[in-house]
Amino acid sequence: MRPRLKNVAWERVGDELRLVYDLRDQLILADPDGHVEKLLAMLHEGGRTVTQLADKLSLPVQDVLGAVEAFDAERLLEDGERLGGLDAAEAERYFSNLAFFESFGTLERSREDLQRRLRESHVLVLGTGGLNSNTIPHLSGLGVGRMTLVDRDTVDVRNFARQYLYRWEDLGTRKVERAAAWVRSFDPAIEVQAIDTGIESAEQLAELIDRTRPDVVASGIDQPKEIDLWVNAACVRQGVPFVRGGITVTKGIVWSVEPGVSACRGCVPADPTKPEGHADPDEPALSAEIAAARLFFSRPQPNRGIGPVVGLLGALGAFEVLRYLTGFEPPAYAGRPLTIDFAGACATSQVEWSRNPECVNCGGS
Repeated sequence: MRPRLKNVAWERVGDELRLVYDLRDQLILADPDGHVEKLLAMLHEGGRTVTQLADKLSLPVQDVLGAVEAFDAERLLEDGERLGGLDAAEAERYFSNLAFFESFGTLERSREDLQRRLRESHVLVLGTGGLNSNTIPHLSGLGVGRMTLVDRDTVDVRNFARQYLYRWEDLGTRKVERAAAWVRSFDPAIEVQAIDTGIESAEQLAELIDRTRPDVVASGIDQPKEIDLWVNAACVRQGVPFVRGGITVTKGIVWSVEPGVSACRGCVPADPTKPEGHADPDEPALSAEIAAARLFFSRPQPNRGIGPVVGLLGALGAFEVLRYLTGFEPPAYAGRPLTIDFAGACATSQVEWSRNPECVNCGGS
């Protein structure tokens, strides 16, 4: 291990040092004898082991190790031996990604390690329409190494309000083929498979996930109405996380399921008009909600997903996929749906699903 300081600035203020890496934080350290500042300068240079740092400073190894561990706990260090593994072309391609991941690198996991995880990852994308036509470009930019795209529709005029993978000359063509072509044109290094089919049964979906073995599923299919439960059952059974987004009139929602960790979609009512086993339908407030849901779902619902709406939902979904693939931070919406109020200045809120110990999928485990 050869600890290296990140892009940290510091200044001396009397007997103290002020360190700043991110504007959201600053670190004040006592340094009356100047040893900390000398250590910072050597860590900035990089290339030395802890023992070599201790020898250079004429300090006990344990003291220097303790300081290194403290800096690492503040996420100010990476291991120089875990950096420099990308060639010049790769470093240029992923320049912004690496700059972002620097913030989350540690001695055990460098920014390049996080990028490699993406390059080695496989995402199954269910649907290449409104939501995922915005998620796919984000996954491509991140450098996800492999994608399997599934859709059964053709490109039509209505798509152009929100689906920017497609062009006017694509009208009438198979959507999934055009989406795959876009990915290949954007970055030929990404392996992409197009599957032109709809999802008609839970068995078909389970077989698809079993056959493709994705690391994460990004689900954006709305029909049939049972689709979310099918995805949930197959993913929980296979231990595959999945991410979902959608919209109901003026509210958007993004949620995910982390099998074995979070509550799953089966833990909450499949039909909001029939919450059997999940709550007391005689409770007045709940009865009112059930009545409202019954009326709402009794009428056809046009797709209200304009570009900024699905763009925001697709970006949030891609961010959640990124969390699962790299672990740079824990999933944010696992069993905790994020709601965005498009009629209220895009204010957000979250609620946590209650785990159902009798859930047929996860059993509340």
